Amino acid sequence: MTILHRSPNILSLYRRALFAKGNGSAKGSALPKLPTNRITLANVQAETSKIAVYNKVCGFNQDNKQLPISFPHIMAFPLHLELMLLKNFPFAVMGMVHIHNRITQHRAIQPFEMMDLVCYFSDVRKTDKGYEIDIKTEVFITGDKVWESVSTNLVRKKTDVPAAEKNTDTAEAQLDHQEFWRLSTNLGRRYAAVSGDSNPIHLFNMSAKLFGFKGHIAHGMWTKARVAAALYNKLDSEACTISVDFKLPIFLPATVQLNHDLNFDNDTAASERCINFEVKEEAGIKPHMKGFIRALG
Repeated sequence: MTILHRSPNILSLYRRALFAKGNGSAKGSALPKLPTNRITLANVQAETSKIAVYNKVCGFNQDNKQLPISFPHIMAFPLHLELMLLKNFPFAVMGMVHIHNRITQHRAIQPFEMMDLVCYFSDVRKTDKGYEIDIKTEVFITGDKVWESVSTNLVRKKTDVPAAEKNTDTAEAQLDHQEFWRLSTNLGRRYAAVSGDSNPIHLFNMSAKLFGFKGHIAHGMWTKARVAAALYNKLDSEACTISVDFKLPIFLPATVQLNHDLNFDNDTAASERCINFEVKEEAGIKPHMKGFIRALG
């Protein structure tokens, strides 16, 4: 286990990531082996100034004394990069796509609390689109696990897995509540400044085009954080899970819509409270993200 007492320098990590090609072991039909290393960022505290900026960029209540539910992700993000830059990691870092993220908060974290963050690879799966890699993050306070997440990244590669049949019979949930968000062209740069996620595809049209995009796109984790800011308080439960699947990218600037249901009231037991949601383009046709936020009983 590697124990750090200071977060790695994010610019140095990105310089290394630009040239990291992986060890080339992901060949043939065998499932590649991931490093078993665990990286711990020990006895750290969220930066007060960064929390304020994060709240403003993502739409969280400025007066809320809790750490935003998605904030530990940006604290752990440099550790994720460190894991993927290990010499025995089989894949190139650049080009990986974040396709799924699941956060479980067992209790709210106070900004002044000291935390230990532990990150490690928890699973790898071969699919018809390539390899899905899970990075597990756990946050401990005085030895108790208070927060955890799984970030799933897709490495697009040809595999021997046959293409899955598309299910066209799935009925869409009825989401009766709707709001619209106008996203500015500099949103990716603003989120990158506070999150450390400075992937060029999020910053400028020109830099995104170098990686095959027609323009720069919003961070998926910004979209998730913005949804959490809109819906977390409606759930009325500190302990909860918010899970999302990332769909089509949001090209900036853009107007998008958040649709969600709200099929419970104050008398509903916590174990039965769940809000389903989706983020779509302004016209309401193409999906950008789908998921749910569910209270823990």
